[in-house]
Amino acid sequence: MSVNFNTLPDEELARLARDGDRLAFDVLCDRYLPVVYNRLRALLPFDAVDDVTQEVFIAAVGAIRTYRATATFRTWISGIARHKVVDFYRQRGRQPETVELDPEVNDVAEQSGWQEQAAVRMAMRQLPDHYQDVLLLRFAEGLPFQDIADTLCLSLEATKSRYRRAIAAIAEVLGKEQERRKE
Repeated sequence: MSVNFNTLPDEELARLARDGDRLAFDVLCDRYLPVVYNRLRALLPFDAVDDVTQEVFIAAVGAIRTYRATATFRTWISGIARHKVVDFYRQRGRQPETVELDPEVNDVAEQSGWQEQAAVRMAMRQLPDHYQDVLLLRFAEGLPFQDIADTLCLSLEATKSRYRRAIAAIAEVLGKEQERRKE
């Protein structure tokens, strides 16, 4: 009797992977590659996303044996991704909020809307992790509020409230940045 791994829930696959089942881990990787990639795309410079995505899954291979189902697999792999983002900026000796566009790129960015995207990314990096999480789950991963609530182990109302506070916080950061540019 063969098992169709694609139909198994994440936590069952993670348990099998923790016990050494390579196919179960491969299915999880296939399932979460777009999730991790989109999350990193929202937090990193474009040219670093592929490398850091690879680093996340390499770290997951090394850590799967320590996975405990105290959190969802999505939360666990997102935590690894968050640590890799921190490592990325630490290795480059700068904080994410100090990232600036190259002046030559700035002219092109203004014409194509890239500057706004870069500003939103920089603003996101200044938010607390719990605000980043709710915004990334909503926008980068496209999850509905109920799924976000389930992922974060919050009530639906708490999730919506956190989302509203996160939107207000990012708007404040963007407003301050816009004022700084005017000076």
